[in-house]
Amino acid sequence: MTGLGTLLFLAGVIVLIFGILRYRKRNWPRRKTQIVIISSILAIIIGIGIIPSSETEEASNEKPKQTEKTVKKDVKAFIKSDKTFSTNDEGTLTIKGETIPGGEVRLALEGATELVTDADDDGNFEFSLMNFDQSREAVLSMTFRGETTEFPVSLSVSSGYETKLAEEKKAEAERVERERLAAEEQKAQEAKIAAEKKAEQDRIAAAEKAKAAETKRAEAERAAAQPDTSNKQGETVYITATGSKYHYSQSCQGLNNSNGETAVTVDEAKAQGFTLCGFE
Repeated sequence: MTGLGTLLFLAGVIVLIFGILRYRKRNWPRRKTQIVIISSILAIIIGIGIIPSSETEEASNEKPKQTEKTVKKDVKAFIKSDKTFSTNDEGTLTIKGETIPGGEVRLALEGATELVTDADDDGNFEFSLMNFDQSREAVLSMTFRGETTEFPVSLSVSSGYETKLAEEKKAEAERVERERLAAEEQKAQEAKIAAEKKAEQDRIAAAEKAKAAETKRAEAERAAAQPDTSNKQGETVYITATGSKYHYSQSCQGLNNSNGETAVTVDEAKAQGFTLCGFE
């Protein structure tokens, strides 16, 4: 717009001078000269009117820039957000707000690690907390040019998510109880099997012990039925004149048909070729 105003102004001046010269030389008719002069004057007036408006427009364009610079220079740390937030039915809690574009925002939770995020170019920021299962207080904060501002918020669990947590807790308790009962049943079954195995082992051991006792008793009976021939070389035995056996007892069954016995020592009987009677 500045160039157009200047162009009209210069064109009007040139045409005005040209018209005046022509009028003085009387080369043009008077009416034509008047039209040229009036037109040039109008062009000059319009050009003069456009030039200030253009300058005003440029000034108005520069003014917002200067104002914008002033706003950026005078801005202070701030946080704009709701004071309370609640989870959805899946346990996700989203905290949103506004602050200085590109500003670093911190979220301090009770009993948890501090979270940090950056605002976007429009100053919007957002925190998303998954599986948020306990209501608590928190503080949003941001620092700009050495100035820190804090904004307290309350975080809560929705009734829908509380119901879901209660159902999950109940299901977990039932699962633990089932596992406990199964473990006890398995333990009882293992104890029963162990008891039956021990009982069988005890039965086998008792049977073997009884068998061993019976064997020992039979061996004792057999030993008692046989005469002890150890260290009996000097003892008296009985032989017959017609027999070939010697007997420790005169009442031995082998002497039933004897017509008479002779008492000798075991050594003497053996020396004469006699052997022990089979009935003894």
